[in-house]
Amino acid sequence: MIVGKLESFKDEYIVVGINGVYYQVLLPSGLVNKLRTSKKEGDEVSLYTLYYIEGGFGGGNQFPRLIGFLDEIDREFFEKLVTVKGLGEKKALKSLTMPIKEIAAAIELGDAKKLSTLPGIGPRMAEKIVAELKGKLSYYALIKEGEPLVAEHHKTLDFKDETLEVLTERLGYKKREAEEIIGIALIRNKSIKSSEELIKAIFSLKR
Repeated sequence: MIVGKLESFKDEYIVVGINGVYYQVLLPSGLVNKLRTSKKEGDEVSLYTLYYIEGGFGGGNQFPRLIGFLDEIDREFFEKLVTVKGLGEKKALKSLTMPIKEIAAAIELGDAKKLSTLPGIGPRMAEKIVAELKGKLSYYALIKEGEPLVAEHHKTLDFKDETLEVLTERLGYKKREAEEIIGIALIRNKSIKSSEELIKAIFSLKR
Protein backbone atom coordinates (compact mmCIF):
# COMPACT_ATOMS: atom_id res chain seq x y z
CA MET A 1 0.00 0.00 0.00
CA ILE A 2 1.20 3.53 -0.71
CA VAL A 3 -0.01 6.84 0.69
CA GLY A 4 1.11 10.07 -0.93
CA LYS A 5 0.21 13.26 -2.74
CA LEU A 6 -1.66 13.04 -6.01
CA GLU A 7 0.58 14.88 -8.46
CA SER A 8 -1.15 14.36 -11.83
CA PHE A 9 -3.70 12.34 -13.80
CA LYS A 10 -3.18 10.49 -17.08
CA ASP A 11 -5.57 8.27 -19.04
CA GLU A 12 -4.30 4.99 -17.57
CA TYR A 13 -2.26 6.01 -14.55
CA ILE A 14 -1.68 8.63 -11.88
CA VAL A 15 1.55 10.02 -10.45
CA VAL A 16 1.90 9.88 -6.66
CA GLY A 17 4.58 11.83 -4.78
CA ILE A 18 6.02 10.50 -1.52
CA ASN A 19 8.75 12.56 0.19
CA GLY A 20 10.08 13.91 -3.10
CA VAL A 21 9.97 10.56 -4.91
CA TYR A 22 7.38 10.16 -7.68
CA TYR A 23 5.65 6.91 -8.57
CA GLN A 24 3.68 6.13 -11.73
CA VAL A 25 0.77 3.89 -10.69
CA LEU A 26 -1.28 2.10 -13.33
CA LEU A 27 -5.01 2.04 -12.56
CA PRO A 28 -8.08 0.53 -14.19
CA SER A 29 -9.61 3.40 -16.20
CA GLY A 30 -12.77 3.44 -14.10
CA LEU A 31 -10.70 4.20 -11.00
CA VAL A 32 -8.88 7.01 -12.79
CA ASN A 33 -12.28 8.55 -13.60
CA LYS A 34 -13.46 8.04 -10.01
CA LEU A 35 -10.40 9.82 -8.64
CA ARG A 36 -10.86 12.68 -11.10
CA THR A 37 -14.29 13.36 -9.60
CA SER A 38 -13.34 12.89 -5.94
CA LYS A 39 -9.77 14.22 -5.76
CA LYS A 40 -7.72 17.10 -7.08
CA GLU A 41 -4.00 17.45 -7.62
CA GLY A 42 -2.28 17.94 -4.28
CA ASP A 43 -4.76 15.81 -2.32
CA GLU A 44 -3.61 12.76 -0.37
CA VAL A 45 -4.40 9.40 -1.96
CA SER A 46 -4.16 5.86 -0.58
CA LEU A 47 -3.80 2.89 -2.92
CA TYR A 48 -3.50 -0.85 -2.46
CA THR A 49 -0.69 -1.70 -4.86
CA LEU A 50 0.74 -4.64 -6.73
CA TYR A 51 4.34 -4.62 -7.98
CA TYR A 52 5.48 -6.41 -11.13
CA ILE A 53 8.27 -6.33 -13.70
CA GLU A 54 7.33 -5.48 -17.29
CA GLY A 55 9.51 -7.05 -19.96
CA GLY A 56 10.82 -10.50 -20.75
CA PHE A 57 13.23 -12.25 -18.45
CA GLY A 58 15.17 -13.66 -21.40
CA GLY A 59 16.76 -10.30 -22.13
CA GLY A 60 15.90 -6.80 -23.21
CA ASN A 61 14.66 -3.91 -21.12
CA GLN A 62 12.75 -4.58 -17.92
CA PHE A 63 10.72 -1.95 -16.08
CA PRO A 64 9.31 -2.05 -12.53
CA ARG A 65 5.60 -1.19 -12.48
CA LEU A 66 2.98 -0.48 -9.83
CA ILE A 67 -0.73 -1.25 -10.26
CA GLY A 68 -3.11 0.42 -7.81
CA PHE A 69 -6.61 -0.21 -6.48
CA LEU A 70 -8.82 1.71 -4.08
CA ASP A 71 -10.14 -1.49 -2.47
CA GLU A 72 -7.99 -4.26 -1.01
CA ILE A 73 -10.43 -6.94 -2.22
CA ASP A 74 -10.03 -5.74 -5.81
CA ARG A 75 -6.25 -6.02 -5.52
CA GLU A 76 -6.50 -9.52 -4.04
CA PHE A 77 -8.77 -10.67 -6.87
CA PHE A 78 -6.44 -9.17 -9.48
CA GLU A 79 -3.44 -10.94 -7.94
CA LYS A 80 -5.22 -14.27 -8.38
CA LEU A 81 -6.38 -13.43 -11.92
CA VAL A 82 -2.88 -12.69 -13.20
CA THR A 83 -1.60 -16.07 -12.04
CA VAL A 84 -3.18 -17.46 -15.22
CA LYS A 85 -0.29 -18.10 -17.59
CA GLY A 86 -0.32 -15.89 -20.68
CA LEU A 87 -2.85 -13.37 -19.36
CA GLY A 88 -0.47 -10.64 -18.23
CA GLU A 89 -1.09 -7.61 -16.05
CA LYS A 90 -1.95 -5.09 -18.78
CA LYS A 91 -4.41 -7.37 -20.56
CA ALA A 92 -5.98 -8.30 -17.22
CA LEU A 93 -6.40 -4.61 -16.32
CA LYS A 94 -8.26 -3.87 -19.55
CA SER A 95 -10.52 -6.90 -19.07
CA LEU A 96 -12.19 -5.62 -15.88
CA THR A 97 -15.31 -4.24 -17.60
CA MET A 98 -17.61 -6.31 -15.35
CA PRO A 99 -17.78 -6.02 -11.56
CA ILE A 100 -15.32 -8.32 -9.76
CA LYS A 101 -18.29 -10.25 -8.33
CA GLU A 102 -19.60 -11.10 -11.83
CA ILE A 103 -16.20 -12.15 -13.18
CA ALA A 104 -15.58 -14.38 -10.16
CA ALA A 105 -19.06 -15.91 -10.43
CA ALA A 106 -18.54 -16.67 -14.14
CA ILE A 107 -15.26 -18.42 -13.34
CA GLU A 108 -16.81 -20.46 -10.51
CA LEU A 109 -19.74 -21.47 -12.75
CA GLY A 110 -17.40 -22.39 -15.60
CA ASP A 111 -19.06 -19.81 -17.85
CA ALA A 112 -16.23 -19.38 -20.38
CA LYS A 113 -18.65 -17.87 -22.90
CA LYS A 114 -19.36 -14.92 -20.61
CA LEU A 115 -15.67 -14.46 -19.82
CA SER A 116 -14.83 -14.44 -23.54
CA THR A 117 -16.85 -11.22 -23.94
CA LEU A 118 -14.34 -9.31 -21.79
CA PRO A 119 -11.84 -7.14 -23.70
CA GLY A 120 -8.76 -9.14 -24.69
CA ILE A 121 -10.18 -12.41 -23.34
CA GLY A 122 -11.00 -14.61 -26.31
CA PRO A 123 -12.54 -18.11 -26.07
CA ARG A 124 -9.19 -19.82 -25.63
CA MET A 125 -8.06 -17.59 -22.76
CA ALA A 126 -11.52 -17.80 -21.15
CA GLU A 127 -11.28 -21.61 -21.05
CA LYS A 128 -7.80 -21.32 -19.57
CA ILE A 129 -8.97 -18.95 -16.82
CA VAL A 130 -11.79 -21.33 -15.87
CA ALA A 131 -9.45 -24.34 -15.87
CA GLU A 132 -6.87 -22.65 -13.62
CA LEU A 133 -9.06 -20.64 -11.24
CA LYS A 134 -12.39 -22.46 -10.86
CA GLY A 135 -12.88 -23.41 -7.23
CA LYS A 136 -10.53 -20.69 -5.97
CA LEU A 137 -12.69 -17.54 -6.23
CA SER A 138 -15.93 -18.35 -4.41
CA TYR A 139 -15.23 -15.64 -1.81
CA TYR A 140 -15.14 -12.94 -4.50
CA ALA A 141 -18.32 -14.27 -6.12
CA LEU A 142 -20.16 -13.66 -2.84
CA ILE A 143 -19.01 -10.09 -2.12
CA LYS A 144 -21.44 -7.19 -2.39
CA GLU A 145 -22.18 -5.82 -5.83
CA GLY A 146 -19.69 -3.25 -7.10
CA GLU A 147 -18.97 -1.24 -10.22
CA PRO A 148 -16.76 -2.35 -13.12
CA LEU A 149 -13.18 -1.15 -12.61
CA VAL A 150 -12.75 -0.27 -16.29
CA ALA A 151 -14.72 2.55 -17.89
CA GLU A 152 -17.31 1.52 -20.47
CA HIS A 153 -15.63 3.22 -23.44
CA HIS A 154 -12.67 0.82 -23.25
CA LYS A 155 -14.91 -1.96 -24.54
CA THR A 156 -14.47 -0.57 -28.03
CA LEU A 157 -10.88 -1.81 -28.02
CA ASP A 158 -11.56 -5.44 -27.19
CA PHE A 159 -12.07 -6.72 -30.75
CA LYS A 160 -8.55 -5.63 -31.71
CA ASP A 161 -7.01 -7.60 -28.84
CA GLU A 162 -9.15 -10.63 -29.65
CA THR A 163 -8.11 -10.49 -33.31
CA LEU A 164 -4.45 -10.20 -32.28
CA GLU A 165 -4.85 -13.33 -30.16
CA VAL A 166 -6.45 -15.24 -33.06
CA LEU A 167 -3.68 -14.24 -35.48
CA THR A 168 -0.79 -15.03 -33.13
CA GLU A 169 -2.05 -18.05 -31.21
CA ARG A 170 -4.14 -19.82 -33.84
CA LEU A 171 -2.81 -18.71 -37.21
CA GLY A 172 0.90 -18.49 -36.43
CA TYR A 173 1.51 -14.78 -37.11
CA LYS A 174 4.33 -13.03 -35.27
CA LYS A 175 3.01 -10.32 -32.94
CA ARG A 176 4.57 -7.40 -34.83
CA GLU A 177 3.32 -8.70 -38.18
CA ALA A 178 -0.17 -9.20 -36.74
CA GLU A 179 -0.25 -5.69 -35.25
CA GLU A 180 0.82 -4.17 -38.58
CA ILE A 181 -1.81 -5.97 -40.63
CA ILE A 182 -4.52 -5.12 -38.07
CA GLY A 183 -3.54 -1.45 -38.34
CA ILE A 184 -3.70 -1.52 -42.15
CA ALA A 185 -7.10 -3.21 -42.13
CA LEU A 186 -8.52 -0.65 -39.67
CA ILE A 187 -7.20 2.28 -41.71
CA ARG A 188 -8.84 0.94 -44.87
CA ASN A 189 -12.07 -0.07 -43.13
CA LYS A 190 -12.92 2.52 -40.48
CA SER A 191 -16.40 1.08 -39.89
CA ILE A 192 -15.12 -2.21 -38.43
CA LYS A 193 -16.58 -2.87 -34.98
CA SER A 194 -15.99 -6.57 -34.29
CA SER A 195 -13.24 -9.17 -34.47
CA GLU A 196 -15.20 -11.10 -37.11
CA GLU A 197 -15.32 -8.06 -39.41
CA LEU A 198 -11.65 -7.32 -38.77
CA ILE A 199 -10.53 -10.88 -39.58
CA LYS A 200 -12.55 -10.83 -42.83
CA ALA A 201 -10.92 -7.52 -43.77
CA ILE A 202 -7.45 -8.93 -43.03
CA PHE A 203 -8.09 -11.99 -45.20
CA SER A 204 -9.29 -9.75 -48.04
CA LEU A 205 -5.94 -7.92 -47.90
CA LYS A 206 -4.15 -11.22 -48.47
CA ARG A 207 -6.01 -12.02 -51.69
